[in-house]
Amino acid sequence: MIRTTALVALCLSALPAWAAEFNLSYASPYTEAHPYGAADAEWIARIEEQSGGRVDITPYWGRTLITSREGVDELSAGVADMAYIAPIYARSGYDMNRLVPGMFYGYTDPEKVLSVYMDLVDENPVFNEELGGVHVVGYNVGTPMHVLLREGPVETLDDLKGLRIRSAVDFIGPLAAFGAEGVTMPMTETYPALEKGVVDGVIAPYEALKSLSFAEVVGYYSELPHSRGAYPSRGINGAVWAGLPADIQQIFDDNTEWLSMRTLELAQVAEDAGRAYGVEQGVKFNAVAPDVVAAYSEAFAPAIQKVAEDLDGMGKPGSEVLGRIRAAYGN
Repeated sequence: MIRTTALVALCLSALPAWAAEFNLSYASPYTEAHPYGAADAEWIARIEEQSGGRVDITPYWGRTLITSREGVDELSAGVADMAYIAPIYARSGYDMNRLVPGMFYGYTDPEKVLSVYMDLVDENPVFNEELGGVHVVGYNVGTPMHVLLREGPVETLDDLKGLRIRSAVDFIGPLAAFGAEGVTMPMTETYPALEKGVVDGVIAPYEALKSLSFAEVVGYYSELPHSRGAYPSRGINGAVWAGLPADIQQIFDDNTEWLSMRTLELAQVAEDAGRAYGVEQGVKFNAVAPDVVAAYSEAFAPAIQKVAEDLDGMGKPGSEVLGRIRAAYGN
């Protein structure tokens, strides 16, 4: 009896060390092996440790609960307590969050993009107001994409003439300004299109050389930057956030910059691996002259100015934010 009583007492005394006060779910469209998922896994462990075990987070990977396009809506509806979100992929709404990333055209340093963007979010409440109560606890910034080509490099803008290039919608206008045709198609269909010569190239990051096997079907990688800007990427449901005590909220907020930077670091690891794989496969890399990069970047200006004016018409600080981003670009 004495041994039994002692054992029960020992178990009860140990209970606070493992019984969490806040059991939260986290949903992501990515797997844990993806750089974004790997950053999330480290962040989850970090939050649990810094809370002294008061917070326990159960992850659901690979679109189990949430999609990338409708992440904000799904999180707001409570499909999970926390989630990876990407308002830049939404079909409509979230106008500042969705459209401002395109204003970073010409930027080549993603860490600088992230710093400028996070300052803008701090200064303009509209970014968070658009998310309908979702509390942001992490941001993403894309590493620049470049031009991958089958037959030859881009060294001058004249080299773009006549090429058909798989492109995001945002890049079609600038490509057209220099005589290229931008073609939209899913990335999953781009490999066979390159292989068969349906398209001459694709705008993609280094990591796609390996992750999408593009190094097998392109011969050249021309470093003509296409910036991807920054956007809120992890959030907590508003009601769940309101139910957390201030000290737990502070732990999440204190890790916002850490998660954002760790995501970038792991994305850069994937970029380096992709470039190394391209070298192994014989892909030829070339830097594009700064004056050529500058001239190409300016082709983005007219469409982005129209975007800013449209945001102004909605009562949002489009032109003001654009002015800040372009001023920071020159510093």
